[in-house]
Amino acid sequence: MKGEKYKIVKGYKVFQLAISSDDPMDEPSEQHLFGWLRNRGYSEKEAGEIIKQVDENGESTITLP
Repeated sequence: MKGEKYKIVKGYKVFQLAISSDDPMDEPSEQHLFGWLRNRGYSEKEAGEIIKQVDENGESTITLP
């Protein structure tokens, strides 16, 4: 999982960038997205910032630590 890239768009739709698809791999709630990010190595602060960025900018592209 380390180094995998994901794009998260408003509405919390998660797309794995290595897979070319118009369908998201997941559509978690904010709480589940926070847990998903934490389980993949992000700190509480980092996970919160990613969610904030999605809410403010409409999307965020992340690389798993």
